[in-house]
Amino acid sequence: MFGAMSPVAEQLLEWTVEQVRERARVEVAPRLIAIVDGSERRAGGGCAECSLVAGCDALPAADLLPDVPASRGSLRSLSVTDLRYYRTCPARYHLLRQLRIREVGVTENQAIAVGRAVDTTLRNRHSGGSPLHRCAPGQPLDDAVIALPEASRHTAVRMLDQHSTLCPYPDVEAYRGEPRNLVVVHDERLGVVFVGAPDFLYPRSGGWVWRETKTAGRRLPRNRPLLREVPQLALAVLMLASGALGRDITRSRVELEQLRSDGCALEQVDPGNPAVLAEAREVIGELVRPMLTDIAYEPSPGRECASCEARRWCPPGSRHVAEQAGVPLSGR
Repeated sequence: MFGAMSPVAEQLLEWTVEQVRERARVEVAPRLIAIVDGSERRAGGGCAECSLVAGCDALPAADLLPDVPASRGSLRSLSVTDLRYYRTCPARYHLLRQLRIREVGVTENQAIAVGRAVDTTLRNRHSGGSPLHRCAPGQPLDDAVIALPEASRHTAVRMLDQHSTLCPYPDVEAYRGEPRNLVVVHDERLGVVFVGAPDFLYPRSGGWVWRETKTAGRRLPRNRPLLREVPQLALAVLMLASGALGRDITRSRVELEQLRSDGCALEQVDPGNPAVLAEAREVIGELVRPMLTDIAYEPSPGRECASCEARRWCPPGSRHVAEQAGVPLSGR
């Protein structure tokens, strides 16, 4: 297989014609039939581009940020990743998240790769049927972990072993329906479809438990409020407190599971606490407010330029990286 922007071929699969036909019959055909015949509405990241979004009963609506003034513009979807990209550099957000332009050859930071592999492994473990037992050290490794370089793989394994101390099983209540790994809420006044992706969301005692997992090499700093340090928690508080997910808010909680190779910690936040809700609105509001009126998306060159997947299409970012490296620029 050749990538559209790469001359390098990579063999992905080697099947006979008969194997291809059999897999198509068993795996592809049933899904295709379900898609063609399906009429169910399901909220997701593409709701902002849907012409049926107005009045859709599958898309919960709520005024998440009452203190943020509305501005005219087309409906857009926003996640915490979008907000972080914009805060770092509006041009990066515009190129990567809106235009979906990125350089395929950029080497991924190993800390990010480890975090993604750990998240994938835990999601697979927790969504594989109905596990009743707590995760334990020494469980079989997921392909995402096996694919890591040796040093990173050892780090991921130690983090997964630390998780066994904080695994929510066997206290997870049975939930009739598909695992909730995406939560979508439409703020009609702002014209924004907010998208949250909890690492684990499950019902308990009449409420919801929304857990975010963060892998890191060191402890979170204590000199910054937790919701500012991890904005995913703030968005989770807004979504739960809005009642868009149903169930009892006073029985719900937001959790942060911190995994390191040498330890772990679990923080809890109460979305029903008025002070916590006010702080969450402030945190997300500060990130959203400048985006709603921005139409220029000017670059903000800085240290993030060195690893930016869109730098190829950003002259200011390219100049900044060259200047930091002491490389003479043409035309100067």
